[in-house]
Amino acid sequence: MREIYVRKRDGRVEKFSPEKVRRTLLKAGASRDVTERIIRELERRIYSGITTDEILSIVLDLLYRYETGSGARYDLKRSMFRLGPAGFEFEKFVARLLEEYGFRTRTNVIVEGECVEHEIDVIAEKDGKSYLIECKFHSFPAYTGLKEVMYTYARFLDVGRFDAVWLITNTKFSDEAKRYGECRGVRLTGWKYPEGEGIERMLERKNLYPVTLLRIEKETLDRLVNARVVFCRDVVASGVRGLKKIGLSEREARRVLKEAREILRNTS
Repeated sequence: MREIYVRKRDGRVEKFSPEKVRRTLLKAGASRDVTERIIRELERRIYSGITTDEILSIVLDLLYRYETGSGARYDLKRSMFRLGPAGFEFEKFVARLLEEYGFRTRTNVIVEGECVEHEIDVIAEKDGKSYLIECKFHSFPAYTGLKEVMYTYARFLDVGRFDAVWLITNTKFSDEAKRYGECRGVRLTGWKYPEGEGIERMLERKNLYPVTLLRIEKETLDRLVNARVVFCRDVVASGVRGLKKIGLSEREARRVLKEAREILRNTS
């Protein structure tokens, strides 16, 4: 194969590596046969100077065509970035997720601290323990860094009425953030952190795939999330009648419901 160079989001250019694509596809659960078919098709379609986003779109289109469930797992990270623009507050998404793990939650609670008043993103309780939770959403790949962890810990100290403090994000943590969190006892949950217990694993374990995975128009997505239909499981629970009540046409409701069922069936 001719040498192909890929342009990354930060402008850097690197040689295309089919092995990197292969590893990611297999990790998402794609079969070896489908993985090799996708790589062969990708190699036919790419060109020097192609962006990583263009490669991702090609791979996703092919993966959804061959294996819907693997496509959903492959696209889970990108789907998380679409939560905010879709109009659904990340803290409410986090609260829904924690409730699936047995927590009682409240969102956007005003609490008086020793020095100033605070709006707490999520207050969660479980087994007699209360958590002050700060939620940090990014609409693009960016590290959640030391500043965010220090800010969360400072708020926890000023409020002083909770048993523990927790910072949850949809992206990765910087190494400094991890060190400070460990030092100060700030619980951190982000993309692939802690290892084997990151936010992606919390979602996958409960089969909680966001509706931002659905290949639908933004207007339809907005209708779903504004009606608090957040996970594909919520779509299935709503049924055609429930989806029509929030403004979807009969045809669109059936199409969305079918896709949500396919994702759940192929990821369980």
